[in-house]
Amino acid sequence: MGKEKKEYEFEETMVTLTDEDGKDRDFYIDEIYKAGENLYAALIPGDVENVEEYYVFRLKDLGGDDFELEDIEDEEEYDAAADVYEECLDTRLWNMAFEDGHED
Repeated sequence: MGKEKKEYEFEETMVTLTDEDGKDRDFYIDEIYKAGENLYAALIPGDVENVEEYYVFRLKDLGGDDFELEDIEDEEEYDAAADVYEECLDTRLWNMAFEDGHED
């Protein structure tokens, strides 16, 4: 029997998070992906045009289609999850460049 690959699809979603100063900030969920045994979400700020920063959160499955963002306290886990996100970005950029170069 082959391994089942689960795809996580989502519409472009904006979430509002409160920072440590109590200020609400909007973020887009840029990518949802699996790294190791956990599911993660990479968020980018919703208020900037040229994105140079991102934040990674662990997703806690609440059942059904509901998830909760969890802070990642362990630096090693955060770095590993961020590395996987950056690989996703590299693949996305490569695919975009490939598609642009092979249009009819």
